[in-house]
This record gives sequence, structure tokens and C-alpha cells, in this order.
Amino acid sequence: MTQLKRVLHFQGRMGKGGAETFMMNAYRNIDRSKYQFDFVIYEEFADVRPYHDEIAALGGKIFVVPNPNKHPLRYINTVSKLLQENQVDVVHNEIFFGGGLNLWLAARAGVKKRIAHSHATSDGKGNRFPYSVVRPIFNNLMMKYATDFIGCSDEAGIGLFGKEQPFVMLPNGIDLDRYRNVPVTKAEMHAQLGIPTDAFVIGHIGRFEEQKNHRLLLKIVQHILKKHPNTYLLSVGAGSLEAEIHGLAKELGVSGHVLFLGEREDIAELLKAMDVFLLPSLYEGLPIVAVEAQAANVKLVLSTEVSEDTVLSENVRFVPLDADLDRWEAEVMGEPQGNRPKPEMEAFDMLKTAKALEKIYDATEGTA
Repeated sequence: MTQLKRVLHFQGRMGKGGAETFMMNAYRNIDRSKYQFDFVIYEEFADVRPYHDEIAALGGKIFVVPNPNKHPLRYINTVSKLLQENQVDVVHNEIFFGGGLNLWLAARAGVKKRIAHSHATSDGKGNRFPYSVVRPIFNNLMMKYATDFIGCSDEAGIGLFGKEQPFVMLPNGIDLDRYRNVPVTKAEMHAQLGIPTDAFVIGHIGRFEEQKNHRLLLKIVQHILKKHPNTYLLSVGAGSLEAEIHGLAKELGVSGHVLFLGEREDIAELLKAMDVFLLPSLYEGLPIVAVEAQAANVKLVLSTEVSEDTVLSENVRFVPLDADLDRWEAEVMGEPQGNRPKPEMEAFDMLKTAKALEKIYDATEGTA
């Protein structure tokens, strides 16, 4: 009988973010008679629990550790002990900034398979002190101690590993049928949400953090409302900037046309209510929500900081972050509306992604 391999994922938190959602999709579809997932999260996110019960039900463990940004020595000691006292056959690091530390600790503990996985094009921390000082140290540790390199897109891989390091491009897979076959109409969703049947609906799904650029999102909506008063924004997510963004909506006078829905499970149904999915992010790899929107035939308008690998359908528009609001309005409101996936979408079937992960976990040496 094949021994069960335990894969330890360094995530930091298990909320509704893209990397966490991707890994839960993989967890649900991987062969759990051969592989079991466990997760490392930080103390301050211990109560961010949308997936905790499901992880336990699937047989996984969640290890709560100090935040290395606040308590580096406690973190090193805690993780070292964790690696020594538990079965860990594979370490799968999905933390962009500082992930090299995790891979070094894993190597020191004797873990043979150590994966560096990039889900973004930037760590978003800029060149502020002390990030500019420690970043090269962490990156050197990552390049030295990773046995395998994965990027969710070409830009994400190059953004973390550089142009010289080969890596596996692993699509952020989803359950395609879940988004293609939704047993609800747009009119029914509008009624559930309490918005007019003939309303034009802009959608946004993302954590309330700097990366997702909610401030620009609301300014675009404010600008559009001047000419198109029957427009509504559905904003899905939670995060540290939530109260600030709610206040900004009131300040801009758009709160009556913005529905802050919090974290939701019914993403496929909510996409059915949308005419356009708008993502003006400051940086991204290949966002899962953009894949989901395209599978649901929703038009996309993205900032040019989103990977071009995101284009899996016929109606995707890119706008520079420094473009004026008229340009954003033109792309959001312009024809054509609707969307049609391209054949490339089939590569994002989660079953295929899970099989690709299994091959990486099984390989005795680095895949890159």
C-alpha cells in the first residue's frame, strides 16, 4: 500500500483569498487516499475560519504560528518544532514575501520536497525599509532551498523567480461546470439582491486590502453614475480596509448604489447577476475570480497590472491604472457586453490541475 503523503502548505491565513481558494479547490479534487493537506496560518488570522471546518472534515490539520513579520525568532522556533514533531513529506510554500525562510527551515528539518509557488507578480511592499533589506535574503534562501518552482501565470513566475529560473506554469483551476451551469436567472438574482431588474451591475470580488484598489473602484462607479444612474456595484469580500471603504462610499455619495455583501459562498450565482466584472488591482498573478467570471460568460475589465495570461475569453479589456475615469467608463459600459470562453479555458479544469499537482508531489527531484 502506498504511504499517505502529508503536504504542509504555508499560507499565512485560510480566508477567501485567491491562493487559499485555489488550494481548497485542489484539496477537494486531489486523491486524498494518497495525499493529505495541512496548513500553517498566523495567530492573528486564527479566527478567519471559512475553510477550517472543511479542512478538518477532509482530514487536514491547521497549525497556528506567530507572524514572522512581528515575531521572527518565535516563528522560527515554532515552525522548526512543528516540522520536527509532525509528518511532513512535502512543504508547499505560497507566501510571496519571505517564503524562502520556510523553505530553509524545511530543508534544515530534512523535508526532501520543497515547493515555491508564486500567485502574484509582486509582494506589494515596495522598497520601503526594512523590506528592501531583507527581500534579497529571503529570495536567495528560496532560490537555494526550493526543489520545485510553480507560477500561476508566466508573469507571476517571473515576478518571483526571475527570468532565468525555469518553473511549471500551473493554472488556477476551478470547477468549470459550477460556473457554466447555474440554475438561476439574472432577473431572479436581481430580485434576491433587491436591485432593479433592468439595472446595469458591475461586480467586484476581492479582499479589502490595498492590492485590490477599492478606492479606484468606487471612484469609477461614482463617475459612471453621473451618466448611468441605474448602475449598481456588487462588492464581495472582507478585510482590514473594509470599514474605510464603506466610509469612502458614503463620502463619494455612492453608498445607495453599492451592495457590500461580505464573504459569500454563492459566487457562481452572484456572477449571474453581473454585466461586467471589474478588477482595477495594483498587482495580480492570475486571479481565480477572473477565471470564474469568464467561465460564467461575464465581460471583464482589468487593470494592466493583471497578467495577460488571464485572457481566456473573447471580451476582456485592459486599462492602465493611470488612465482617466472616462477611459474606465468607456471600457465598462461599452459594447459588446457578455462574453464567450476560448478553448484555452479547458486547461483550467480543476481535475487537470489536481493531477498536475500530484505529479509534482510524486516526483523524487525538482520538476524545474
